[in-house]
Amino acid sequence: MDKHLIGKWYMEEMGETINIFDETPPRMKMSFSSSGYYHVEPNCVYEKDGYLCYEINDDNHRMVYHVKYIDSVLDGFYVQHGKTTHVQYVKIDDVPEDAPYQFIAAKIYVPILDRARIDILRQYADYDNSTACDHINEFVLGGDIPQILEKYNYSEYMKGLDCTTDEIVFALLDFVCDHFGHDGSRALGTGKTITDLIAFCENNNNKTNCRGLSILLASILRLSGIKARHITCLPYEDPFEDCHVVVDCLLPSGRRIMLDPTWRLYLKDNTGEYVSLPRLRTLLSAGEPIFANPTASHNGTAFAEDYYREYMTKNCLRFARCTLSQDGVDGQTAGSRYIELIPKGYPTEAFPEDKKANFVFNDTAFWQM
Repeated sequence: MDKHLIGKWYMEEMGETINIFDETPPRMKMSFSSSGYYHVEPNCVYEKDGYLCYEINDDNHRMVYHVKYIDSVLDGFYVQHGKTTHVQYVKIDDVPEDAPYQFIAAKIYVPILDRARIDILRQYADYDNSTACDHINEFVLGGDIPQILEKYNYSEYMKGLDCTTDEIVFALLDFVCDHFGHDGSRALGTGKTITDLIAFCENNNNKTNCRGLSILLASILRLSGIKARHITCLPYEDPFEDCHVVVDCLLPSGRRIMLDPTWRLYLKDNTGEYVSLPRLRTLLSAGEPIFANPTASHNGTAFAEDYYREYMTKNCLRFARCTLSQDGVDGQTAGSRYIELIPKGYPTEAFPEDKKANFVFNDTAFWQM
């Protein structure tokens, strides 16, 4: 990497700071005063065609930067939504700042309430099922088995299993969790196919974040003809610093279940029935017990029920999903919308109109499979 790049750079127009470190592979940290994110790492950093390249944001808002050192400035461009925009940074220090991540909301649509999370969940327990919802729910099932799966003995996990029995679902949960762990600090790269996600894990100590694990598991389940999709579980406040992603799965027996590959987890209620994600929300709100599978763990550490209960009480206020469940799809893309389930009475007035256009208030329609 060009040694001139090392240091702290600033672009006033966007309130953006980038810190570039003298490391191989290249490492960066960025700060955005406009959006309230400080000292975050890009999704990925690499060198290509003489440029230092880095990518930020999710698929919906992906920005791909290309910059190089020219006449004492860092000059280049980024591409977003097919549009190319020029960028230029000036150096403000030869030493990059290696500060920890910090989140400060720049624009608040819904402020956090100074109340217990369980009380907030109970206040917004209901939905408005009188509202219509015309969003299509489409699943693309089956398909060719990606070659990369055989590196991890996929066929051995499938040997002797009948795709019409529930056993296959739990075997595939084990397959994912046996080989790939959780690291919440790892932002995903551009690709979301099975092959892309496993390649990302291989470059990151065989770990990815909760979103990557859930997209991977849901995609592998659909290969066996099982309806499964990843669901984003959101808190009350917006913007938020933390959310969670799990899998909503229809078992071959017709029963519904939540799978959480971050914790190698599925749950049962006090009658022994499997717990779905909407059912979990109801159980948490009612203070009912939940029971984890005996093998539940986080990267080999025993399942922490009290922590998980508190964590999901926070993150079961709202839910979001794609309308198309297909390998490689995540977010608002061609052929898919990214819809969000909003409980009755939730304050939506401050949200921008393009976001409100994808709000759904009918939980029956949202959870339809």
